Amino acid sequence: MKRAIGLIILLILGSEIGAMAQRIHWASKVLQVSSETKTEDLSYRAIQALGTPNTGPSMGDSKAAWQPAQPDSGEEFLKVAFDTLMPVRQITIVENYGAGCVHQVWLSDEKGDEKLVFSSPAVIPASQGKVWSIDLKTPTAYRVSALTVVMNTTRRPGYSQIDAIGIAPDTTTFIPTIHLSKKYNAQKFVKENLGEVINSKVNELTPIISADGKTLYFTRWDHPENKGEAIKEGDDDIKRKPQDIWVSQQLNGVWQKAQNVGAPLNNKDHNSLFSISADSRTAYLMNEYDETGGMHLGISYSRKTPTGWSFPSPMKIDNFDILRQDGRYTTEFTLSADERILLMSVYRADSRGGRDLYVSFLKGPRRWSTPKNLGPDINTVEEEGSPFLAADGKTLYFSSKGRPGYGDYDIFISRRLDDTWQHWSEPENLGPVINTPSDDVFFSVPASGEFAYLSSSENSFGKEDIFRVRLNEANKPEPVVIVSGNVLHSVTKKPVNAKVFAQVLQGEKDSIQTEFNPATGEYKFILPTKKLYGLNAAKEGFYPVAEELDLRNEKRYREIRKNLFLTPIEEGAKITMNTVYFEQSQPEVDSSSFAELRRLIQVMKEHPTMKILMEGHTDNQGDFNANIVLSQQRVEHVKSYLVFKGIAADRITCKGYGSSRPIASNYSEENRRKNRRVEFTILAK
Repeated sequence: MKRAIGLIILLILGSEIGAMAQRIHWASKVLQVSSETKTEDLSYRAIQALGTPNTGPSMGDSKAAWQPAQPDSGEEFLKVAFDTLMPVRQITIVENYGAGCVHQVWLSDEKGDEKLVFSSPAVIPASQGKVWSIDLKTPTAYRVSALTVVMNTTRRPGYSQIDAIGIAPDTTTFIPTIHLSKKYNAQKFVKENLGEVINSKVNELTPIISADGKTLYFTRWDHPENKGEAIKEGDDDIKRKPQDIWVSQQLNGVWQKAQNVGAPLNNKDHNSLFSISADSRTAYLMNEYDETGGMHLGISYSRKTPTGWSFPSPMKIDNFDILRQDGRYTTEFTLSADERILLMSVYRADSRGGRDLYVSFLKGPRRWSTPKNLGPDINTVEEEGSPFLAADGKTLYFSSKGRPGYGDYDIFISRRLDDTWQHWSEPENLGPVINTPSDDVFFSVPASGEFAYLSSSENSFGKEDIFRVRLNEANKPEPVVIVSGNVLHSVTKKPVNAKVFAQVLQGEKDSIQTEFNPATGEYKFILPTKKLYGLNAAKEGFYPVAEELDLRNEKRYREIRKNLFLTPIEEGAKITMNTVYFEQSQPEVDSSSFAELRRLIQVMKEHPTMKILMEGHTDNQGDFNANIVLSQQRVEHVKSYLVFKGIAADRITCKGYGSSRPIASNYSEENRRKNRRVEFTILAK
């Protein structure tokens, strides 16, 4: 109860405390240091005492703090400077570990003369951490240029650390807090154990939920039904079975008993799945598999076939072999919904501390670019891990030890601000319902953004179990739409094995391709909202089809079913050009029409004897005769564009029909839009 009350107070005071922290000027430069702990990275260095505090209310040992080279070494000091010179009334020192060792504080004026302003008695607090709020009673008569903290490290056995040093012109008091969303509401979070059909007495880890939220993959450690032989793990003599991939399906809203996915995804070694494609037909796996059952550092993919999963094939990441592996660090991955962005948690030569988060971009079939560090907005000198990129391609969930939290690893949310992958919103802690005093490291969200799936040992059946939490608006990704359907022959209505892709028609151009299931003729996309798309299907011998999909005004998650019909290229075939647009009452085509026109040009170049009748149609708004003229002008304008691009004029005949041949009633704007169209009939192939 005391812990809960304390958290409520922190939540209530959050915005006020944040404003106070802004009035504190934190140290920005190290001028001199007596010693610092030397490590391979920047952890424990004097520079870690610069900037805002990295530890939260619980404090404790942190790599993101200054630590002298040796414990119990006697007198140690750190001298720092600030961006702003000003008179000082109050000094803040965050002694996050080994508290009680701060001995003296000296201030330097603009000439560099030092003045002793604080000397503490040898009083050791009960807690490991302490915030020193030193009130000087009156502001200094000079502007402070530097501050020196002197520690007597013999006062408390073990290492001593300082996380941050700040000054203020008034009595602003710093209270350690955890950065939550301003819209955070703990009452809306309910963490639900998924029950014994999924969880057991062993560890259930790394939940991966399918885009539609109906299939859950996870790993089990040391389960009797795992495929591998028990092996010795760690320094103890206990043998445990390696982890296997398991799966559960949801039927009528109820999770079914989990099943081991079996070979070839599971072998005698550790196995784990890190992503599943939008159509659930491609599994992305940790490590590279070899035929003998061994595993190698890397990642793989497997395709679902009518007879089961294919043997995993490797995917290549440029310069992935320079990863530094020393036994302390694992690798973790996540793939974007469009399967073009690979995020990973790895330890590399340019990592800021332990593992950092990196991004790689698809550069060819199953090949990825050299990992690029996500930068200081996300990464700290401590470890960042278990990344998950939501279906919107912008919202990132990840775990970190380097930010104020409730335990060792906490889960945070941040949103990408541009396409550089270097600029992110300030990460927000997901709060005390999701984050616990233990490690919280795995997070997965379906396309709907309604629930999150995570592993936790709190209130579990044994060790770590899988839970789900309903997300509130503050912690949801931006809405997306799942679009699925069949590609069918326009005459026989049978499935056609086609290439399917979605193309952004307005604004920044982009094209998203999806896998196609030839056995069923099905496709599935996850598309961000607020854009106008053309859904395209293409196959040799058929005219490529484009259907408009307008998501510009969508503000919520939806699932849309849309079939695409391919028309064979043969004499007499009539094809509607669904994504050719005109300005209101104008004959010129809109720029968003060029993709459709380029497809027609390509087909006519591939079939040099093809001749077409280009037909223009309008709705019934306005004068009938004026619409006849407008429709004729529009198809003539389309013909001019085709001729400009190299198509002979005698291959194109034009006819405007105005509003005389509607394909829908004109009683609604939606139907009138359907009637405002361009069609062509193949006269000769």
